[in-house]
Amino acid sequence: MNSNTPTLPSPFPYPRRTFIRRTMRVLGGVLMHMLARVTINNLERFPRSGPLIVVGNHNAALEAAMMVVLSPRIVELIATGEIPLDPRYARLIHTYGIIPIQRGQMDRVALNSALDVLKQNGVVGIFPEGGIWESQIKKGRTGVAWLSYMSGASVLPVGFGGIEGAIAAAFKFKRPHLTMNIGELIPAVKIDEAKAKKEALQDATDHIMNAIAALIPQEDKERWNIIRDERFELRLHATDASGSPLEIPSELVPEQPGMLAKFFHRPLMLDVFVRNLELPVQPLQQLETVRDPRALSDAAGVVLGYLEQNPHFLSYRFGYDEAAGMHDGLTKLRDLGRWLAERSGQLHVVPVRRYKRKNSDEEILEERVGGIPAL
Repeated sequence: MNSNTPTLPSPFPYPRRTFIRRTMRVLGGVLMHMLARVTINNLERFPRSGPLIVVGNHNAALEAAMMVVLSPRIVELIATGEIPLDPRYARLIHTYGIIPIQRGQMDRVALNSALDVLKQNGVVGIFPEGGIWESQIKKGRTGVAWLSYMSGASVLPVGFGGIEGAIAAAFKFKRPHLTMNIGELIPAVKIDEAKAKKEALQDATDHIMNAIAALIPQEDKERWNIIRDERFELRLHATDASGSPLEIPSELVPEQPGMLAKFFHRPLMLDVFVRNLELPVQPLQQLETVRDPRALSDAAGVVLGYLEQNPHFLSYRFGYDEAAGMHDGLTKLRDLGRWLAERSGQLHVVPVRRYKRKNSDEEILEERVGGIPAL
């Protein structure tokens, strides 16, 4: 278990921290309604008693705050445990308390703690997508279906809207419109004996995710689904000490260069290394200006060192094939940087993203991460 993850008591107590949680919910509700226009639809669908799993879409930390503050019952939230929390919110989250889970693996301690809560007729909050590294809705993880199946708890789907850019707008006193749409209660998951358990749990999870997706405001979904035919390529330009082009040895060229380019075009990944993990990978965030091969090599080596400690970090988010391509690309970048540094050379890394917008055949090209606000 990660050293940042606190040891969970067994059995897990529920309710807990009732005074501080009620206080935070009241204050949070007042603040949320002051800074934003909040609409809650179909609150009467929220069961007032019995074991319950509340699930929702997840693109930012704000959905978790809304789930905790706006739900009529105290929610025991399951959240990331394998990396440190974002320091901007960590103190608040630790004060409220969460069930930290090691994502990318079967964390039985966290899951059993959630089962303990449900056995005590408590409420567990889960975001089945498992993270916020992509803007559009992602494939759900089967932990939510497993918990429902094992506990007999019903699942309440929630669709959150108006999240993108809401915090920045709120603190400029623009009062963004936040929406919390509550869906129909889904009965406890049952396993179809004609199917393999893994397949049955995934089918149940897909059903839950479809229910969530149906509750997300249409204007939010339209913003996410504007990208099609997305693909990536990587350009590497090496020069010697005099500035003349250098041919890069074939063994130092990534096997799947597009996967390394995709890694760079998902800037939240490197934000986690800098902000949450406090690791020195800034040169990889500054590819436009950093040409020093040693700096790029060292930063790639830092990422690879962390991946040795947390081998599920990329595969959990991108799948094993893409994660393997990203890992190979980072390895080749580290080795290429060392090779060029020995020759007093320079290295220019250009991750290229190509895509088309919905209802348009024009191809858009991004050579600069974040150069065009496409998502």
